[in-house]
Amino acid sequence: MSLVIKKWYASESQNEDGNFVHIVGRQGGLLSWLLSLFKIDPTNEIEIQDNLLKFTTSSLAGREKRIIPMKSISSSYYGYEKPWKMALFLGVIFTPLLGLGLVIGPLYYILNKSLTVGVVESSGWVGAFSFKRSIIEGQNINEEDAYRVIEIIRSLIEEKTV
Repeated sequence: MSLVIKKWYASESQNEDGNFVHIVGRQGGLLSWLLSLFKIDPTNEIEIQDNLLKFTTSSLAGREKRIIPMKSISSSYYGYEKPWKMALFLGVIFTPLLGLGLVIGPLYYILNKSLTVGVVESSGWVGAFSFKRSIIEGQNINEEDAYRVIEIIRSLIEEKTV
């Protein structure tokens, strides 16, 4: 299931916390957003620093953090899914109802495009998170953003193997 983006930072230069990449996502929906106002929302987070990659998953029941040395990452990947089939289906089904399909189909498409960013550790562990656009937080994603994250990871990995 895709998470909505609360925070997105990806740059060739580190931010004030020493991160080249810092992505935070939460479950979608109004209830999750309300919980996030009180800082009790379940989130997933990726932090990429010079020598470390951190995956953090938290829920109302607890928190799990995986810290991976950059030299232990064997590969990284990204994917981008565009739900055009479902958007088309919804458009066709709801168009007879006062033309609602002309609004529902494109809206579904825009709000449900998802991005997956992941890494494979030398041990074989795969860590990946899927994110989608957040209207409430005003965060958007695109393929160029995903590719940029992977390029940052690749350059950091190459620095450690030289």
